[in-house]
Amino acid sequence: MRNMKKLLSIPFVLLGVLVHAQQINDSISTVELGPVTITGNRANLIPGAGQYISSKKLAQLNQSNIINVLRIIPGVNIRDEEGFGLRPNIGLRGTPVNRSAKITLMEDGILIAPAPYADPSAYYFPTFLRMQALEVLKGSSQIKYGPYTVGGAVNLLSTPIPSAFRGFAQLSVGSFGTNQQRVWVGDSQNHFDYLFEVNRVASNGFKELDNGGNTGFERRDIVAKMRWHTASSARVPQSVMLKIVNFTEDGDESYLGLTYEDFKNNPRRRYAATQRDLLDMKHNHVSLTHIIKPTKQLSINTTAYYSSTFRDWARVNTIGGQSLNNILGNPSMYATAYQIMIGQANGNIDYQSAARTYFSKGVQSNLQYGFYSGSVEHKLQAGVRIHSDQADRYATRSVYAMTNGTMILTSAGVKGNQENQIRNAESVAAYINYDLTYKGLTISPGIRYENIQFDFQNFGTSDNARLGTGLRSATNEMNILLPGIGLNYNFKNGHDVFAGVHKGFSPPGMPSVTSTTGQARVEEAINYELGYRYNKNGIHVQAVGFINDYTNILGSDNMSGGGLGTGDMFNAGKAVTRGIELSAEYDVLYKENSTVKLPINIAYTYTKATFEETFQNGGGDWGTGLINKGDLIPFITPHLLTASIGFENKRFNTTLISRFVGETKTKPGQGKGIVPADNVAYNSVNAIGSFMMIDVSANYQFNKTITGFTTINNLTNNQNIVANLPNGYRPNMPLAFTIGLKCSF
Repeated sequence: MRNMKKLLSIPFVLLGVLVHAQQINDSISTVELGPVTITGNRANLIPGAGQYISSKKLAQLNQSNIINVLRIIPGVNIRDEEGFGLRPNIGLRGTPVNRSAKITLMEDGILIAPAPYADPSAYYFPTFLRMQALEVLKGSSQIKYGPYTVGGAVNLLSTPIPSAFRGFAQLSVGSFGTNQQRVWVGDSQNHFDYLFEVNRVASNGFKELDNGGNTGFERRDIVAKMRWHTASSARVPQSVMLKIVNFTEDGDESYLGLTYEDFKNNPRRRYAATQRDLLDMKHNHVSLTHIIKPTKQLSINTTAYYSSTFRDWARVNTIGGQSLNNILGNPSMYATAYQIMIGQANGNIDYQSAARTYFSKGVQSNLQYGFYSGSVEHKLQAGVRIHSDQADRYATRSVYAMTNGTMILTSAGVKGNQENQIRNAESVAAYINYDLTYKGLTISPGIRYENIQFDFQNFGTSDNARLGTGLRSATNEMNILLPGIGLNYNFKNGHDVFAGVHKGFSPPGMPSVTSTTGQARVEEAINYELGYRYNKNGIHVQAVGFINDYTNILGSDNMSGGGLGTGDMFNAGKAVTRGIELSAEYDVLYKENSTVKLPINIAYTYTKATFEETFQNGGGDWGTGLINKGDLIPFITPHLLTASIGFENKRFNTTLISRFVGETKTKPGQGKGIVPADNVAYNSVNAIGSFMMIDVSANYQFNKTITGFTTINNLTNNQNIVANLPNGYRPNMPLAFTIGLKCSF
């Protein structure tokens, strides 16, 4: 009932503040994309460092792995995990990367994490191969895109409904049995438009399981969009669009990596103890969007959405009574457990099935209103979102016997004997933003409001029926105002400068019923940026300096981040992240209307993130023990560099991209990093060494319908350690080829 009252109040709240969410447009088809698109071709007009990767660029790169695409944008920090980019760990401007839980993730402007407030870890991430474009927003103009406003937002744009009958088909095959099939068809009529899309991608995997077996995955996506709209001549244009997404994934993926010695011998190895590890995931989404433009100056976009996600990641948990980290840290001391792990000895393996069901629903509405007063342009923007989500978590521990290299179930656990809890969250979020433009100057003050209510219910591991006999519960509510202002000055000759300051925020997660350090407070930071852009004569340059000054930075205890998996959040006091983002693009053969191009691109990021207080850390992502003022915050890479060169003409294009990832601390500390090496103890390692990858892609258009393409990932077949989480060292994808055909009709 409380949510229903909130939902009914949305239109009155919005009409009362007279808002607008993006640029004013004259046609209903353009208005539909306006409130969704963060940057698009407005990247040189917004007061923050927004960047946009177009469908043309994605078609040239032919990358199925979003990690390889995001690295061409400065300010994006990523940790790879399984080599295919299915669950990327993304951070922006120094935010933690684990499960992308500290950034706002969206598809077509709708939150897509399974439970973005109650349990934000993004175990579900949309299949990147079906996306049309990609947007990343950082800085003061992200006030509209919470709840995570310290680092920024990533918005994935799905295939749009075409303006006339069109279809597309893509087929590819590649290394390790990787293959993809994608087909979509769509049309726009006088009053009814549609798009239907089917996408499948699968692989046998590049890792080699002891005693054989699949280490790959299979993903299937079905997407439907159906839209009714008024005639183009209607006095009040409007449309209603229904979007449906159905997604399934079966993945033979594990949390367990390798010891350093085993990585040296074969970085693609998977231990016998992971033979039963399996990820089962299902995701369904439905949204209904209504757009109306009562006048040329006013447009209103309202979306109701609902999604459900089921995820069960079943995996090895302990071996021979020893934790995975104990075995990885000292295989000699725990020799019996290690021999069981590799299938050379018989013994018991504790196996955990981590089943979670997520629900997310809400209504969001954005209004946009623009007008002129003399030579001054005014744009009012505002929006309200009423949202609720839930994470229902059952973890069940069973026992297998490793017998002659094969795991045999000996004791099936009772559902919930390891974890049995429900996490609920409700939120009301609203923003108001005002753009005033006079000649070349745009001033954009704004404010965001968040009200969040958390409800945590822990039923205990003995009450699988949830009768409440051992129930421990806790609630928490918070209200926060987040002001900000941005400025942009366009000199009309290709140059413009921008600056901004805004208050950033991250929710503190569930109230804990077990923590000894008390309830975590909200994470707050004052964020500053100053930037310069140039765009003229085939040259595009952007340089930005930023500082995120945290009052109380948040850490977390997740198994995927190296913790115990309690899910508790904890404050670590003051911290500062500062850095520089540089990007440049130059067409060496630039000539107006030329069809021959030779583009060169560079993206560089420098980030320094430090704790500014000394404190005793209780565990989780940052380990245990004393953390000193000045210690580097782990998993934030100081130096990132991506450079590319390409060639394009009417029929052919090719791109060579080199990506450098600098040494990355994995534990808080100062001084020189200790990377994995011979005679270096596992627990002494505090950094992952630098590495570089080179990829090549090419497309050749045979005719107006058929295009052939190929990609080569990791051209030099570098064998790198790219992560040490969740448990043990993990490799990048080795040299891999893909060849395919695209058909447009």
